[in-house]
Amino acid sequence: MGTRAAAWLAWSVCALSLILISLGLLFLVLNRSHPVAPAFEFAFRATVITASCSSVGVLIATRRPAHPIGWLFGVVGLLSGVHLFSGEYAVYALVVEGGSMPGGRVAAWITCWLWVPINALLAFVALLFPDGKLSSPRWRPLAWLNGAMAVAGASAAAFLP
Repeated sequence: MGTRAAAWLAWSVCALSLILISLGLLFLVLNRSHPVAPAFEFAFRATVITASCSSVGVLIATRRPAHPIGWLFGVVGLLSGVHLFSGEYAVYALVVEGGSMPGGRVAAWITCWLWVPINALLAFVALLFPDGKLSSPRWRPLAWLNGAMAVAGASAAAFLP
């Protein structure tokens, strides 16, 4: 991928993440106006992670497109933005509007399992920091274990009743 295409993609991911934050916070405000709406307890954490990871990701990915840390941060920011938006939208669609809006159950389902890949990607950032490579081949089993546990955990959380 060329430098211009990488920069365009990184800025697009960052913009989409920030749009998702804005929409999620809008639904948070709408949900707070309803007396029985439950609180999505990860709103603050998701906002901070989305804003910081997206910003760091775009800075690294535009300057060093081949470096995986920037792209990992960008994906973490995007997934965290989706997590915030889907959580707040699920509360709004299912509780505030009483199930009359489309996609409320899907948004709730996404919220239930999306935290697993977010945390797994943050673990990959820690494993690949600072140069984008594992410190030594001894870390390879831990990286594979992290990936396998992310797939198993997300699948289990997604398909549990």
